Amino acid sequence: MEKTRDVALVLSSGGPRGFAYIGAIEELESRGYNITSVAGCSIGSLVGGVYAAGGLEDFKRWLFNLNNARLMSLLDVSLSKSYLMKGDKVIAAIKKVVPDVNIENLRIPYAAVATDLYTGEEVVFREGKLFDAIRASISIPSLFRPVEYGRHKLIDGGAVNTAPFSIVHRNGHDILVAFDVNRLDSKKIADNLQQLERLRQDDDRVNLGELIGEIKKHKTDSLLDFVKIVGDQTIRAFEKNREAEDRLKTATGLAEQEKMPFAEDDNYYSVLSRTFSLMLRTISGLQIQMYKPDVLVTMSFDAYGSIGDYARGEEISEIGRKLMSEALDKYEG
Repeated sequence: MEKTRDVALVLSSGGPRGFAYIGAIEELESRGYNITSVAGCSIGSLVGGVYAAGGLEDFKRWLFNLNNARLMSLLDVSLSKSYLMKGDKVIAAIKKVVPDVNIENLRIPYAAVATDLYTGEEVVFREGKLFDAIRASISIPSLFRPVEYGRHKLIDGGAVNTAPFSIVHRNGHDILVAFDVNRLDSKKIADNLQQLERLRQDDDRVNLGELIGEIKKHKTDSLLDFVKIVGDQTIRAFEKNREAEDRLKTATGLAEQEKMPFAEDDNYYSVLSRTFSLMLRTISGLQIQMYKPDVLVTMSFDAYGSIGDYARGEEISEIGRKLMSEALDKYEG
């Protein structure tokens, strides 16, 4: 029997990695799948929402033209003690590209989730203004200003429902497709950091004091011989140091290429961001085990996560397309 082509799509929270959903959605449609509903959390609520509103192509065009200078112009920094940015400029900019609509008037069922900061309640948006739902769902704690909504003060939905399987509309014969960008490659990180630590401990570079000590071991009354000794010892020390540095640079370069974390790079934002990502990874992992989607696409949360990565939408989108293609090949095979 031919498999259904209807898809109930679930998109997790996950910062700029969520731009992978653009390419993933396009891959689904290019293969003849019919997305009949979408539920999203945080960045998933944004991409899923503009898709449900029929504005994905316009949003994509705007996003792919977003460079670092334009990105910085969207960061409305706040003097508040509880959040870094108001979050109004970016929403206003997107609304110029994708006009606001009522959720109940979207072409497919859509749901977004946010979290009540004080009660911990899950607040689900199935009606009302689309961008009110999106703005609430993307309110990353301490980064964006929380949203006042009735009696609620809302923050990012990832705090309670990272991959919102529980709120996506099902039509009875669709397949459940999920994209979670919060996978953690724990073993790879541990192996990588262990290798770097071993290289640091085995660092046999020669310092100036050791070089002088080696030179002093050679006794000669000939100035020419002394100059030759100094030259030979210096060249050997230089080559030894260069080899050690090359080994460390190679290991560090591979780690950077694989987007592995470095303790020495820790700062206020990276610690806060990684802490939140670890929480998202735990919640989404449990949800995936519980709901067992028919098609699951995942991306490591170490892949992208800095503020600057929001200007790399096209690159991230293409990764999402590739990952969705691989997952569908497996499902269809």
